[in-house]
Amino acid sequence: MTRNPAAGGPRPRHVTCFRLADASVTLTTTVTAAARAAEDTLYAYRTTTDTHAAWHITITITDPRHSLLDAPPDAGDLREIGPSELTARHITEGGREVFWIDRHRTLVIHDPTLRATTVHCATDDAATYYAARLVRQLITAQLLAAGAVYTHTAALVHRDHGILIAGHPGAGKTTTLVAVLRQLGGEFVTSDRLLLTPDRNDGLLGYAWPAHLRVGIGTLLAYPDLTGLVPTGLHTDPADLHTKLSIEPPDIPRLLHASTLTASCRPHVMIWPQLAPTAGNARHERIPAETVHATLTSNQLFMHRPTAGASSHINHWLAPTPPAHTTESNRNAVIATLARTVPCYALVARPDPIVIADAVTAILHDADAATR
Repeated sequence: MTRNPAAGGPRPRHVTCFRLADASVTLTTTVTAAARAAEDTLYAYRTTTDTHAAWHITITITDPRHSLLDAPPDAGDLREIGPSELTARHITEGGREVFWIDRHRTLVIHDPTLRATTVHCATDDAATYYAARLVRQLITAQLLAAGAVYTHTAALVHRDHGILIAGHPGAGKTTTLVAVLRQLGGEFVTSDRLLLTPDRNDGLLGYAWPAHLRVGIGTLLAYPDLTGLVPTGLHTDPADLHTKLSIEPPDIPRLLHASTLTASCRPHVMIWPQLAPTAGNARHERIPAETVHATLTSNQLFMHRPTAGASSHINHWLAPTPPAHTTESNRNAVIATLARTVPCYALVARPDPIVIADAVTAILHDADAATR
């Protein structure tokens, strides 16, 4: 772990305002690595030096001190706040939410009244871990409060057409996304989640939920220039091909080839891929609007498996999501608009980049013909 130097004078402050649509968060920190990690990971957000924002986060390196640290173990409640069974002890104190994350020696004080979150970390590593996560959660919370809903989908823009690639884990979303971007070109929006919201023109807008890209080994090995991203020992074992690797921000442009990045898209077509080595010749089929509506309602925009629970985990431990009935109403509005205005296609193909790109080209032609 990297600890705050005992000497060497005060650290410079880094102040960055992150914006997406009408949501904004200003991050202030003395940890250079944390500021850089937030900007790298949150690639879709516009950044400025303007300090005026809807919410403020301050992250400092200090020895955390609070009464919660000395309280009995049963004080407050224990909350799950992340992967690998990461938990925090939580209490409410004078209208503020206080979280102690023992694993990272981090104290988080969240004040909804002041719209400010203060984070005291014992190490630079902890500050870097939380910077992007907390900014993204507070940006997302603002979008959800304004009517957006999560969808389990990748998304890109190709020739001004927003393409949503939706499905449960393992369907082939990322493989399809990468194939289209590298073979046909376009603008990358998101690889796993999109925030969809009704717009003022009776349509939809999708906003990126930026994160590190997780890509299957088999997908990377399909491109000679990307094999270097796969550890040597994983090149030959067929059992490893479905294992996903995390692509760090510096390597994202390499993965996307000549494609660029954008923060939003207006859906033009939705594709539900089912990729398999035994799929044979690629085939696609337009899905009736009533089937689209029923399916997306049942699986909650692919965020839920009706027989197995959550398909994509939502973690809003700092900024809660809207009440369940509000979320359901917003989701129903988005589903109704999707089914009515966005052609949806099932795509069955083997995970070959050229085959996938040709099939998506055919789908786009069909969708254009259907909307003329």
